[in-house]
Amino acid sequence: MGDQKQQVEIFLDFLPNQPKNEDTRESFRNLLRQSFEQKLPAAADRLFELPPILVRQEDYLPLLLESRELFIAGYFYSCVAVCGIVAERLVKDLLRNSILVERDGVQSPPTARAFDQFEYVDMSKLVQFLKEAGLLNEEAAKAALKLGQLRNRYAHARGKDPHNDAKNAIELLDKIVEHTVSLLKKVLAKGNVSAVLD
Repeated sequence: MGDQKQQVEIFLDFLPNQPKNEDTRESFRNLLRQSFEQKLPAAADRLFELPPILVRQEDYLPLLLESRELFIAGYFYSCVAVCGIVAERLVKDLLRNSILVERDGVQSPPTARAFDQFEYVDMSKLVQFLKEAGLLNEEAAKAALKLGQLRNRYAHARGKDPHNDAKNAIELLDKIVEHTVSLLKKVLAKGNVSAVLD
C-alpha cells in the first residue's frame, strides 16, 4: 500500500487546563474581551434586525430574551433551537390555559400531571388542534409550523444558511408572540401601557 501520509486538521483547546490562579483569570478576561470587541460591530448591527416586543413577565420570558441575545451574539444555530423551544412553550401554555375538563358537573383545569402528557405529543398536532379550535389564528399557526420545521432541521445539524435562518426564526417567533402573548397591539390600539395592564 506504500507509505501514504494523510494530513488531517485538528482543533485543540487546552485553555481549561491552565492553572486556576488570578494571572490566568486575567489572561482569560483579556482573551474574552478581545473576542467580544472583534464581534461587537456585527452584533450591534444585528440589534436593528430584531422586532420590538412588549410582553408580560411570564415563565418563558428568559428564553425569549435568550433567543434574541443569541441572535445578537451571532450564535445562529442556538438561536434557531431556542426560538423553537419558546414557540413550543407558547403553544403548550395556550393549550394549558384553554382547556377545562368537566367531572360530575364541575369544570376545572386538568392536573399538571395530566398536562404533562402533552409534552409527548408532536407540536404540529397541538398547533392544528389550537387552530381548529379557534385559539390560534392562521398566521400564528403557519409561523409555529414553519418554526418547528426549521428548529428540527437545525437540531439535526442540517442548517444551510444560519444567519438568515436565525433571522427567519426570530421573525416567525415574533408572529407567534404577536398573536398569543404580545401586548404591543393592545398598546398601539389603546394608546398607553397602563390602559392595557388594567
